[in-house]
Amino acid sequence: MNKRNMQAMGDFSIDAIPRTYDALPERVFRAWIDPASVKVWLAGGKNISIDPREGGLFYIEMPWQERIYPHYGRYLRVESPRLLEFTWVSEGSRGKESVVKIELTARGAKTELRLTHDGLPDEEQAKNHHGGWSGFLETLAERLR
Repeated sequence: MNKRNMQAMGDFSIDAIPRTYDALPERVFRAWIDPASVKVWLAGGKNISIDPREGGLFYIEMPWQERIYPHYGRYLRVESPRLLEFTWVSEGSRGKESVVKIELTARGAKTELRLTHDGLPDEEQAKNHHGGWSGFLETLAERLR
């Protein structure tokens, strides 16, 4: 990451949030990059626009407590079916770039997922994002059943 991006990012991170899914890595990876899937489990049926390729942009509207929170960013690495890394900008990141990394590892017929989120602005937002991502990863589990 270049120096300019490092200055824009905050100092707080979410350590790895692990999840294991009863699905192969290809299927889990597809759930993160298929627009129809992302719209259901991550955007709660709201508007999205994703271009899941390195340098591609995304926009996702996320509903929470009767409000819509816009999230946007760009894909940094798209390495199917094992790695997805993207910037994340939202009100919760105080409008600054942070970076989310999704790592997928095959475990027989299952997939182990590790999510990390670096560059959050403060401890409160790191805690909020941990809770948010944990909930979304559970929703993804339901989607993959």
